[in-house]
Amino acid sequence: MKIFFSLIKKELIENIRTKKMLGLLLLFIFIGFISPLTAKLTPQILQAIATDGIDIKANTPTEIDSWVQFFKNVKQTGMLGLVILFSTQVTNEIQKGTLINLLSKGLPRYQVIISKCFFNTIMWIFSYCICFLVAFGYTKYFFGNTFPIENILMAVFLPLIFGIFLISLEILGSVITENVIGTLLFVTGGVVIQFLLSLKEEIVKYMPIALIGKNVDIIKGIVFNDYFIPIFTTCGLIIICIISSIIVLNKKEIS
Repeated sequence: MKIFFSLIKKELIENIRTKKMLGLLLLFIFIGFISPLTAKLTPQILQAIATDGIDIKANTPTEIDSWVQFFKNVKQTGMLGLVILFSTQVTNEIQKGTLINLLSKGLPRYQVIISKCFFNTIMWIFSYCICFLVAFGYTKYFFGNTFPIENILMAVFLPLIFGIFLISLEILGSVITENVIGTLLFVTGGVVIQFLLSLKEEIVKYMPIALIGKNVDIIKGIVFNDYFIPIFTTCGLIIICIISSIIVLNKKEIS
């Protein structure tokens, strides 16, 4: 455990030095703030850009519009930022030779993977939770809170798991390709394949992509039990990615 906590400390110092932790946190605070604000201002914006003779009728924004914006921004801007910020963590250490120094001292390779997965996951959970709290606060301020809090929490919980899946997939891609572009292509390929397969309803319900598909419907009251299968599937894939990363790293000749 002493080695593990030393690696976590190393990750913390590195992420503070490179400002990745700050960047991720600021990104998700921005998403949490801009989502309800966008929902609130959309009717005024549409009216402002309407040309002469064209009457744009916009419905009065509601609480659900704020959550629609929240999940859209998290799925697009948030997940993209998460992947880009973490894309260099393993590849840089391989390319700069940092891992050589650590491994030459007898450090077990599996602890490198486990520590990075753990630290990245904690960063993601913390940033995402702050994002949710900001969005929830401003949504309640602008529109009130009419939906059960348990529905909101269940809907917000699903993208959290998908983000952890992206982290594990990215670490596997980093270990396999050993470069940033390859890592980004690896993650992109994994997501695109899921999008293509998700065109069939009988397949999508088993896939991680289902966790970020219809979150607003859960807030409206759709049974959460429908998501147990993709949750278990995603957790299984996370474990597979981590184990595969350890196996690949153990077989690599790092010099």
